[in-house]
Amino acid sequence: MVKAGREDASYRNGEHSDTSLALVTDLLHRRLGLGTVRLLEGIFPDQTAGLITESRVRFCHIDVDVYQSAADILAWVWPRMPVGGIVVYDDYGFPRCDGITRHVDEQRTLADRVVIHNLNGHAVVLKMPDEPATRHRTNTVGTQVPSCSPCPAFP
Repeated sequence: MVKAGREDASYRNGEHSDTSLALVTDLLHRRLGLGTVRLLEGIFPDQTAGLITESRVRFCHIDVDVYQSAADILAWVWPRMPVGGIVVYDDYGFPRCDGITRHVDEQRTLADRVVIHNLNGHAVVLKMPDEPATRHRTNTVGTQVPSCSPCPAFP
């Protein structure tokens, strides 16, 4: 674990250091047969963002357990994400990952995203148009209708 801070009551840095690039490569390439997966070793985005050549990111899964790492990843990925892009956070709502919960909850008031979560510890953030008035959804016959207002029961 790196970048643990005051937002993270259960982490101090150094946790989860019992792995290696060789172990993960073996798991993905040999055991799971995912030979096309490219692994980047290092702290993201600090050390490895420059190795990513794609200018657009449509999906990002963040599983870093601590606030600052998640915030840094989101700061890098969000400007590269088109409307409709999705960020999934692991460990949302877990007591040992209070920094992740705080980071996700801070996004709930931002107009350019919708935040939902499930009971399995995942939060999903969907990128929306900057202007809520331009948001539309498509009904079952394919015509666009204005989006409804958020339900007061689910702030």
